Amino acid sequence: MTKTFVLVVFCLPCIGLAADSCETWGCVSTISTLYTNVNGVVYIGTPLDEKKANCTPVSGVYFTLNPSNSNNFQAVYSNLLGAYLQNKKIKLRIKERSPNCELEYVVLDVSF
Repeated sequence: MTKTFVLVVFCLPCIGLAADSCETWGCVSTISTLYTNVNGVVYIGTPLDEKKANCTPVSGVYFTLNPSNSNNFQAVYSNLLGAYLQNKKIKLRIKERSPNCELEYVVLDVSF
């Protein structure tokens, strides 16, 4: 009984949690940096290596969300801000081969 309890207690946090990673399509991670310039472009940094993504990160470390190129800017930015403020993992899917690693979409999921 004790062994089963210990196994359940220590393994429950591991079930369904995706490891932080950057791949060619983007990253699953927490957001370490989130800033906006005066033109409204949002720069998103993670503690990982964004250069693994199939795009060119700004300054080698940032994905971007540009209000001029996003029909759903407010909803995506709300998800980014929520993940940042709560230190939650988020899936950042980029537009592959984009010059500034522009976001295609984001996903918040309890399995991350």
